[in-house]
Amino acid sequence: MATSVDHDVRALGAMASRAGIFCDFDGSLAPIVPDPAKARAVRGAGRVLERLARRYAAVAVVSGRPVSFLAKRLHPRKVRLVGLYGIEERVGRSLRILPEVSAARAAIDRAAERLRAELADVQGIFVEHKGLAVSVHFRRVRDKDTALERAIPVVERIAREEGLASVTRGRLVLEISPPVQVDKGDVVRRVIEEKKLAGALVVGDDVGDLPTFRAVDGLELAIRVAVASDESPPDLIAAADHVVGGPFELMELLKSLVDASRP
Repeated sequence: MATSVDHDVRALGAMASRAGIFCDFDGSLAPIVPDPAKARAVRGAGRVLERLARRYAAVAVVSGRPVSFLAKRLHPRKVRLVGLYGIEERVGRSLRILPEVSAARAAIDRAAERLRAELADVQGIFVEHKGLAVSVHFRRVRDKDTALERAIPVVERIAREEGLASVTRGRLVLEISPPVQVDKGDVVRRVIEEKKLAGALVVGDDVGDLPTFRAVDGLELAIRVAVASDESPPDLIAAADHVVGGPFELMELLKSLVDASRP
């Protein structure tokens, strides 16, 4: 039976010492913007996350962005930052990178250079080199369907020729990653095991967040929150326990989790 947001917030707050909070960045903590480099979290998001981290057993931002990007926008101390879908992780000042991906750095460099050259004729496409991954963004392209049709085979071919992972698709973005089997759900499961969590709230806005929704199955309390937009994947909305209307509404929910955890 469905429960209200208020009920779930109170329940998670009551078990804060055994609960975790996992948030996506783009589209969840930060509004989607045409230029990915200009994305910023909702005002005060970093402070709210830090307050949560002082009360809950684990608080993490799990994103496709590099950890360095997240750190500059959230300025965390206690909040765990996980970047590139689990390839990078920062806790405090310690940065950990999956050892098996270092060998792929040169291939990622070549892929980024080749993508920029081969897609240069598609006006508005932005190739983002993330260090250990590459994203091809289409948000500024006028004819998005035509651009995607043109770009997908190019991106898939270059990924294959460089020995990189298969291409994943998000909201108007294609991603190439090193050939490792890791996703956001793996991150959430690892933290749950590490911290012996009994409850968790997970937040996302895109198909890349669905693994986090599945990762909390079986917990004593699992709360899945979808951040809605005009581009929301139907599967994400269907899998959510609760839906919020955007990053600003999500921020109010996170603030209520701070209040719910007070002794």
